[in-house]
This record gives sequence, C-alpha cells and structure tokens, in this order.
Amino acid sequence: MTGLVVLKIGGSVITEKKMDKIFRADVMERIAREVARCWPTPLIIIHGAGSYGHPLARKYRIDEGFREQRQLEGFVKTLQQVKELNRLVVDSLIEAGIGSVGMPASNLFITRKGVIETAHLNMLFSALDLGIIPVTCGDAVFDRELKFTVLSGDQIAIHLAKSLKASRIVYATDVDGVYEIDRYTKEKRLIEKLEYRKHTTLYYGEVEGDDVTGGMFNKVETAFEAVRAGVKVSIVNGLVEGRIESAIKGRPTTGTTLVA
Repeated sequence: MTGLVVLKIGGSVITEKKMDKIFRADVMERIAREVARCWPTPLIIIHGAGSYGHPLARKYRIDEGFREQRQLEGFVKTLQQVKELNRLVVDSLIEAGIGSVGMPASNLFITRKGVIETAHLNMLFSALDLGIIPVTCGDAVFDRELKFTVLSGDQIAIHLAKSLKASRIVYATDVDGVYEIDRYTKEKRLIEKLEYRKHTTLYYGEVEGDDVTGGMFNKVETAFEAVRAGVKVSIVNGLVEGRIESAIKGRPTTGTTLVA
C-alpha cells in the first residue's frame, strides 16, 4: 500500500511500567489526536503490552515456552490482559474520531521458535481497504514448537513493514531516541542518525528487569532489518506532544533516524 506507515507505540508510553495494569489514558488520548491529524495517511498501529503483559509473562516464563502445567494459567491470563489493553487503545482512537479495530497478535500470528511463521492478515487488509486503522500488539502467542511464547510488538512491526512494503516505521518510546552513553561517566548524547556499524559498538545500559522483549538494543537490532529492506525507521519520544505526528508525516523532529 502506497505511503503505509507502521506506528509502534511502546508499552512504557501508554502504561505505568512499575504499576500493574495502569493505563495512561491521557497519553493515549493525546496520541490519538495526533494520529487523527495524520489522516488520510494509511496506518497500522502496534502497541506494546507494558504492565498489562510483561509482569505476567516474566512470572510464568511465557517466553521460554511450555514447560510445566502452571504456565498455562499465566499464558491465558496474559492473553486476557493484553486484549484488555488493546481495547483501551482502540477506544481512545475511536473517541478521537478515528475508525479503528483491535486485532490482538494472538489472533493473527503463529510462531515457530519465536519467529513468525503464519500470519492471518485478511482482516487487516480488509480494514486498510476501508480506511480503518488496524491495531495489534505485542502478545503471548501460540508457537508450533514451544506451544506458546512471547511475540514482541517490535517483531510484528518489522514483519508487517517488510511484508506490506511500508514507507516508514515510527517507534514511539519513552525516551528521545538512541543515546551514546559513556561507559564510565554515564553521560549521554542523542544520536540523530544511527548507522548499523555504530549501533553494534554502543553501550545501551541495562535492560529493565520487567521487559521480556529485550529493550532498546533488540529494538534497534531488529529495526535494521526493515532499513535494509528499504523502509525508513525513526525513533521518537511518544511522551512529547507533536513528535509522533511529525514523524508519521516525515517532518523533521527530535529523535533518531536509522540509516543504511
């Protein structure tokens, strides 16, 4: 689809990371207004699970696959909580006047050893054809070898952007972009344009303990797959008003752009 943009909204942007199941309604409402101003740009929105998914997934080791019976409780609870968050995100978009429909990843994707193997995208295509924004999310999913696992929103963003030949991916995070951090002084500097070679030498700091999907390093590492496929990729702060809108429209804004 010509001009398609994939917007990935981090779970840390729309939920409180350190509090179980706290939705930042005010933040999502503001993001929805920004998205509304981007019409008629064709969009797919993917959001992270945040505090609706990561704590349960870590507690029950969902990312490791099925190993013991007690994990089934965690798997189904994660599915339900992520669906709840997906509904809240869609409700915010609809309140802003945006036609949107929730499509949790557990209904769209089946993985093999954590890698997407099957994607049921007919409903997503139908929504785009009508000008409706599909909204999917990082989720617990069925896996053909592990039985179940965690599929990150970042992986979904890359898969969809490459498969649908999107023009760009916008990652909305809770920081301004990718920083170069001094290993000794811990001073940091925002990198406006990041090449892959530079990325491999960076010190990204420690991954948050409740993030089962790998943090900023994995986000950037997988995002370069899209860059190599010709997709423009930018990382911006979704907590700062206007930056998501500017990035979707391809306008200059504070953040990091990945370059081949």
